Amino acid sequence: MRQYGDMYPLVSGYKLLVRDTCIRLHVSWCKHCNLLCVQKPKSSQVYNQIGNFWRIKGDTQRSIECFRRALALAPNNSDVLLNLARVLFNQHEFDDALELTRRSLEARAPDQNAWLQHFTIGEINLARGRRHEAIQHFRHTLDLHPNFPPAIAHLRELESEAKIVDAFAGFGIGSAAITYYTLFIILLLVLGVLCGVLLSVDAGFDDVDPAVGGKTQRHFNRAMAMRSIKLGINPKLIRMRKQYGC
Repeated sequence: MRQYGDMYPLVSGYKLLVRDTCIRLHVSWCKHCNLLCVQKPKSSQVYNQIGNFWRIKGDTQRSIECFRRALALAPNNSDVLLNLARVLFNQHEFDDALELTRRSLEARAPDQNAWLQHFTIGEINLARGRRHEAIQHFRHTLDLHPNFPPAIAHLRELESEAKIVDAFAGFGIGSAAITYYTLFIILLLVLGVLCGVLLSVDAGFDDVDPAVGGKTQRHFNRAMAMRSIKLGINPKLIRMRKQYGC
């Protein structure tokens, strides 16, 4: 029977094969992109596809350059505008991403579904803290593309937060003040824990006798202890009575 140790060369060989295959595909696609640029230098779709390739590969700068070249050839191409908006959104350039997404929504064909534009606008508004507008666009996204998991997750989270805000609003507390109340409650809890720790430490110091070198006072009477054991009396109770004169 083949041992597990014999599988390591096969696994490493498989990883090398996958890596070499990815490198070959990358090189061949780059050659294909260069060939397309030579054959169709004025095609916005070619630059759009190349921009998507670099976006997937994680090369943001090249993808933005390709999308801008595509827009120079077709300024009102809805797909290119949306792709560039998605890249800028990932770079946290929310103002430019929102403007491009709205332009894409206006430039789309009448028969083109606009669910992705509304979802992108919802994500941008959510990132900028505009939760009410984000909820509207996520709902519109689900109207155009039902059961879209990211939109459902965002909408569920925002609606639950809206219920909390409405509950606080019933007590005259605005949404901006909820954060301050939360911090105030956390501060009170921390202060309560610190007070409890300090009280326990003070109680521990009160039980220490400095004359005995920091050891706890223990007045032990062997005869009284044996007598209390026989009578079933707690020795601590006897010491307390003796201490307080009861």
